[in-house]
Amino acid sequence: MVIKMNLVFVVYFAAFALIACEPEDSYCCKPGQGVMADVENRCVDIANNITTPTKLSCDVVYHFNQSDYKFLVTDDGRLVLLFGLEPQVEANVFCITNGTLNSNERSAVVCDEVEEKIIDESILGYCMLVSVLFLMLTVIVYCVLPEMRDLQGKSIINFCASLALGLGILGVLKLDIPYSDMGLCAARGFFIYFFLIASFFWTNAISIQILLNLRRPTITDYGWKTFIWYALYAWGCPTVLTVAMAIVNFLPGYHRKPGIGLNTCWFYNMRVQWHYMYSVMTILILTNICIFLYISFHLWKISFSSTHLRALKYKFVMTVRLIIVMGLPWVFEMISSLSKPHIIWAIIDIFNMLQGLLIFLLLVVFRKRVIKAMFKRGWLDCISGVVERHLAVGGDDEEVANHTVEVGLYEGCSPNKLSAK
Repeated sequence: MVIKMNLVFVVYFAAFALIACEPEDSYCCKPGQGVMADVENRCVDIANNITTPTKLSCDVVYHFNQSDYKFLVTDDGRLVLLFGLEPQVEANVFCITNGTLNSNERSAVVCDEVEEKIIDESILGYCMLVSVLFLMLTVIVYCVLPEMRDLQGKSIINFCASLALGLGILGVLKLDIPYSDMGLCAARGFFIYFFLIASFFWTNAISIQILLNLRRPTITDYGWKTFIWYALYAWGCPTVLTVAMAIVNFLPGYHRKPGIGLNTCWFYNMRVQWHYMYSVMTILILTNICIFLYISFHLWKISFSSTHLRALKYKFVMTVRLIIVMGLPWVFEMISSLSKPHIIWAIIDIFNMLQGLLIFLLLVVFRKRVIKAMFKRGWLDCISGVVERHLAVGGDDEEVANHTVEVGLYEGCSPNKLSAK
């Protein structure tokens, strides 16, 4: 205990010594002036009612107060955030102030890491809102059609709804609409995180359903009993992760915090976004890929009769669609976050933000079961000729799958059954 106390004393003594010899040019303002306690990068002389720019040349800054983020300035003029978000900050992108308009607490003012943008963030925001429109159309179609409200259909509804809510709030955030309450700003960031992570858990839940239907087939389930278990998993896990991240975010101390609601509405930088968000997405994407490989391995390993093959082939294609539609855009998003801005990544980003349109095409327009149900109710009478030609092309493997759901992967390929034929 004595050794621990001595160690703490040494650390704080060293910090005090470094603070005492801070270079004068590291201060933001002249004596008697304070920094405005918001995102504006200006010094204020209250006595003379004069505002002047700080020594920083950037437009957007973050304020790190001493109580939440312990920091010190080294002899060579660099800022060190102890247990903070950034290990070191160069001299030309930060300054120190001994008070703001709202507080006398010592603070560090740090320039935001604003990368060169090839495409304006508002364009991505509008693309997200377009995705939200098509995702909500998908939700409406699946909710209105009773034959689409089986176990998989209910899961698709929840998947599209969670992704729509996440992209919708993030899209509004990208439009850079001003906010006045940092608490509301933090709530917005946590809701974005919750709904986006929930959409990934729903894709994983759908993959598990397809896998279990191959191994242990059952009749089409339109009830709620089984669905509730998947809902507890797909909504419960994101809830736990979001609550845990909020606790870490607002817990006093000098640990690595997400930074949501502390200085910005979203993650402080890409490093912490990888730590708290992209890592979870990567695990779920890899899990879905493993399920995909497992199914494909068994489909190619054993020969089936044509009926069994068509039934299992459809379920396999649904798994591939799931991985491509949801996983691939986010894989590109994560890769682009690790590289410098480029026109190719900018185009891919726009494609990623329009994934709602692609989901609508795959789950509604190109799914014959949905088109048949809509055509049966007269919703597509105005284009009946086009619809009839579309439905006449090829067979509907999903109809075969629905009539052979009691035949599983191992029951359909049992050596005894094959030899008996």
